[in-house]
Amino acid sequence: MHTAIILAIGLILLGGTLFFGQRLGISRQILGAGFLGMWLLATIINGAIGVLTAHQSLLSELMIGLAVFGLPAVTMALFMVLDDA
Repeated sequence: MHTAIILAIGLILLGGTLFFGQRLGISRQILGAGFLGMWLLATIINGAIGVLTAHQSLLSELMIGLAVFGLPAVTMALFMVLDDA
């Protein structure tokens, strides 16, 4: 359940970043780079908390972290590619 909540937060953050950034006139490339940086940092912190406080194995957190980072990142990439079409 925790992973689903984190993924939902990532997708909401992506949507908010793109929505408000475009309204402010910020280019999509800058928005994409900024989102990926923020989301990578959030994913690393989430994984560290899982290893240190929940006593999850590092390998387990790396696999979950890959999915948690990857889904919003792929969604962002698809939006950028399909929005140009």
